Amino acid sequence: MAGFHSREAKYLKLRYRLLPYTYSAAYRSYQTGAPYMRALFMDFPDDPKVADIPDEYMYGPAFLVAPVTEQGATQRTVYLPAGCDWYNYWTNQRLHGGQTIEVDAPIDILPLFVKAGSIVPLGPDEAGAQQTQKIVSVHVYPGANAQFTLFQDDGSSYGYERGKYSTTTLTWDEAAHRFGHEGGRAWDGPDKPAVSVLGE
Repeated sequence: MAGFHSREAKYLKLRYRLLPYTYSAAYRSYQTGAPYMRALFMDFPDDPKVADIPDEYMYGPAFLVAPVTEQGATQRTVYLPAGCDWYNYWTNQRLHGGQTIEVDAPIDILPLFVKAGSIVPLGPDEAGAQQTQKIVSVHVYPGANAQFTLFQDDGSSYGYERGKYSTTTLTWDEAAHRFGHEGGRAWDGPDKPAVSVLGE
C-alpha cells in the first residue's frame, strides 16, 4: 500500500508542476478548437508510421505519452515520430526520431518523452487549479528553434473572456543557444523563474 501512495504522490506532483503548461495548452485549444490531447498523426502528418499507432498520443506540443495498456506489463515498445529528436522525460536521454524503442515501464514510470525544440514552463509541486499559476522554472529541450505561448489569468473567474489575462511568448534560438521572452509577465526581479537548458 505504501508503494501505491508514493506513486500517487509522484504523479500528483507531476500534475501540479505541469499546470502552467497544461493551462497554456488548454488556452491554445480554446483559440483554435484543436484538442491538446491528440493522435500523433495530427502533429506528424509526414510520418506514415504514426497513422496506425492507437495507444500513443501528444499532450500539448511537447509531450509524447505512451501509456501501458497491458495488465502486468513492465516494458513496452514506443515509436518516436520522425523529423525530430526526443528526450526521455525521466532520464533526459536524447533519442533519434523515426525509430521504435523498448522502454522500461514499471508501475511507477509512465513512458513519457519530450520533443526536442520544446519549452516547458513548470509550477510548484503543490498548487491549485483555482489560482494564478506561478511559474517556478522553465525547462528548455534543445534541438530546434522553439516557441511557447504562456497563458495566465486569475485562475478563478471568467475574466479572460473580457481580456483579463496575459500571454508571454517564450522562445529558444537554437543557433544562438539563447532563451528569450516578451510580453505579459515580468520576468525580472526576485521571483523570476529559473531557466534550465538540458545539457548545460
